[in-house]
Amino acid sequence: MTVRSVSWTDAQRVSSLLARVAPTRPREPAGLVSAMGAVRAPAVAAPAPAPVKAAPKAPKEVPRLVQTSDNPADRLDTLVAWTLDHHACAGAFVADDNGLTLAAHGISEAHVSLVGPLLSALVGVRSIPGVDATAGALWLGAQMMSWVEARTTRGGFCLGTVGDEALTTRAFEQLKEALETTVRGL
Repeated sequence: MTVRSVSWTDAQRVSSLLARVAPTRPREPAGLVSAMGAVRAPAVAAPAPAPVKAAPKAPKEVPRLVQTSDNPADRLDTLVAWTLDHHACAGAFVADDNGLTLAAHGISEAHVSLVGPLLSALVGVRSIPGVDATAGALWLGAQMMSWVEARTTRGGFCLGTVGDEALTTRAFEQLKEALETTVRGL
């Protein structure tokens, strides 16, 4: 006994059997691509458009730091206060490139003590052409320490912040400018 395969099925007989059980439909030309200019009605209703979200708020404008005192301690305290007032951070500090804390608020000595070794380690990175290693961010446990550095004839100074996330590029630029304004002439 031979078993017939589908290829031996009589197409007309199958069509007549199907016509008896299924209602007739007008036959549409089968094709994967519609003719140019032909418009087909969607088979399924289009999903409702997503609600329009409000445009993101423009970041608040951070005023430039203005130093009015010639006293180094006052200048550093003004820099730390300005940083805390205008940037997303829980604490801020200023240290020299040896890690000596010059001013700090809301930050532990342990965080500041990392600055000296960190800046020393970055000396080799700074020697790579095209690499600016005067700003960065580092996870310290559950907090992010962000820093900027300014070099003067008296050495390097570092302004750092500690918060929940790294600062934005614009915030890094603002901090670097404020640090340079503060240490100029010290």
